[in-house]
Amino acid sequence: MSKLIDDLELYSDLVASVGTGRHNRPLTPIECSDLIMRLKNETDESWEELSKRLHLGKKSKITTMDAPRDTTQIRHFAKLQNLSRKNAYALGFGLSNEGAIGFTIGALVADLPEKKDHDLILDAVLQSQNGSRSLKKEDIKKIVQMRKASSDTPLESIIKRIIDFDPEPEESYVMLVQPDPELLDIIHEKKDKDDPDAKEFLKNLIDLQFIDKQVNLIKLRNNLILITMDKENFEKTENEWKTKNQNFTNYFNSLLKRGLNIG
Repeated sequence: MSKLIDDLELYSDLVASVGTGRHNRPLTPIECSDLIMRLKNETDESWEELSKRLHLGKKSKITTMDAPRDTTQIRHFAKLQNLSRKNAYALGFGLSNEGAIGFTIGALVADLPEKKDHDLILDAVLQSQNGSRSLKKEDIKKIVQMRKASSDTPLESIIKRIIDFDPEPEESYVMLVQPDPELLDIIHEKKDKDDPDAKEFLKNLIDLQFIDKQVNLIKLRNNLILITMDKENFEKTENEWKTKNQNFTNYFNSLLKRGLNIG
């Protein structure tokens, strides 16, 4: 395998996905995390040097030009490595992925030592978005602090103290895909026609492409495509897009477009 900095396309995708306010970024937060850790291992650079390389932690005032570059952002990306993959591909960047789990929330949750706690909190974030009040960054800070202070208290009780909501543990692996605009238009057109087959439309498309990989659920959710799989099929699928050197978003968009016969 060549070094990341020699893979111009992939390296460019990483730079275009971090330290930017772009609406559509090529990579998801967990993919950025994976590549940042790979870059650190390959270059042996410090966090400050990597932040400079990726244009993170910029200095905004002339008086701070001699100060060390801030590494908060790049360390947030590194923290995502602590998460299990169950909800890792449900993380998104800001309002561009409204309906996903905020990148910063993922980093906050990753501070907890138990992956089962990560999964329940992130499940709760997604589930709360369907209610009258969703869990926000400040709520998650409180939940994490309370969990650290009282590891014997059931996490469900801690979450309920913050928001009047009973989270349901989700067994499936959850992914949220940003669809290409033309694909999104077709999906909305199908829904707007009130077609009786509309609910199965995406499921049928993806099943035709996967064949032996079972998708538990696929549907449109806040202009994102929600896909769930069991652990075994998720791991097979993740390995497939990585083996093909495709990123997460392009992989699923290409599958759906192929099913619709659009280029």
